[in-house]
Amino acid sequence: MKILFFISHQPNPRFVKQINFLAKKHMITLVCFQREVLANLNDSLDESVMNHNLGKIPNASQPLKRISAYIRAIKQIRKILSKATFDVALVNNIDVVLLYLIARFRIFKKKNTTKLAIEISDLRKFVFSNSFMSKRMRTLENYLYKKHIDKLIVTSKRYYTYHFQNFFLKEVFVLENKLLSAEQNHNSSIEKITNNKTVIGVVGLLLRKDEYIKLFETYKDNPDVEIHIHGKGYYQYVVEEYASKHKNISYFGPYNSFTDAQKIYNSIDIIYLVYDIDQVSLNNRLALPNKLYECMYYKVPLICSEQTYLEEIVMNLGIGVSVNYKEPQAIEKAVLHIKNNRSQLDEVFSSLSESKYFGDGDYEELESFLAK
Repeated sequence: MKILFFISHQPNPRFVKQINFLAKKHMITLVCFQREVLANLNDSLDESVMNHNLGKIPNASQPLKRISAYIRAIKQIRKILSKATFDVALVNNIDVVLLYLIARFRIFKKKNTTKLAIEISDLRKFVFSNSFMSKRMRTLENYLYKKHIDKLIVTSKRYYTYHFQNFFLKEVFVLENKLLSAEQNHNSSIEKITNNKTVIGVVGLLLRKDEYIKLFETYKDNPDVEIHIHGKGYYQYVVEEYASKHKNISYFGPYNSFTDAQKIYNSIDIIYLVYDIDQVSLNNRLALPNKLYECMYYKVPLICSEQTYLEEIVMNLGIGVSVNYKEPQAIEKAVLHIKNNRSQLDEVFSSLSESKYFGDGDYEELESFLAK
């Protein structure tokens, strides 16, 4: 197949895995914008991928500037689409669907045969809000999905049951953000670091403010606990400020999940994966983050939020603790529980089926899903 990945940001680990897997047998073209808050993982892409960078775009909090960047990119997108034909085009949000449709308008003199697939890794706020603009956005979404989208991919089945099953009746595929076994270059020389202190890790995009502050305020200057933060994002400045003032809080900056993950996970005892669930957006309640599968593979217990789909998975498997981080001493109790039950947790991790965290079979099914 000739497959186009047209996405609103440089490929994150999830898209890198898909692109590299499909590039083994198919011709992949990547068209994407650049966002400063995301790490650049281009070095991890298969060399056969045709990569077109459309330039930088601001985040969603600057909608006018983002629209301006989109308009400037239409000519370049149209040029790319006019020079190649694709069996499948995979996009990642409504913005890109509209850009794709506008750019390909009048290019094809005969009927366009490219199937359009969309992958949803997060539900936006308009899905949950009852404001006037949110209702208009849902009307637009409904129209685009019924009229133009052929295939839907979601990273959590709860996204489909909560939202899409109400209006999308075409093909759907659930692709959880699991690891690929072939990309786990386990280095036996990187050993698990053990010391007398408990190391709590924050790993990934730094998109939570109050949740981080609560953790930092709980343990700042604690002689028995260290907090290690790996990643970059909107609230990087909060992390840097605390790290500059407290010796037991360390910020290590951005990382490459394909080359640095083993070293990072072998240096921490607990992953802090806590979200604020008291928001208009219920996305945090429905999502299954990639850190879940990394924790399973590297055998690192996690602290997650109560009343989430993630909590269901974590508690059913017995690989961590759920909390309401806003409650007094909730985090301390969770950390103490993990410390006191570490040997039992290690046994649970060792007994997990590889299919819980490796998605090799899922990616083969994805290939068939896109082809049919």
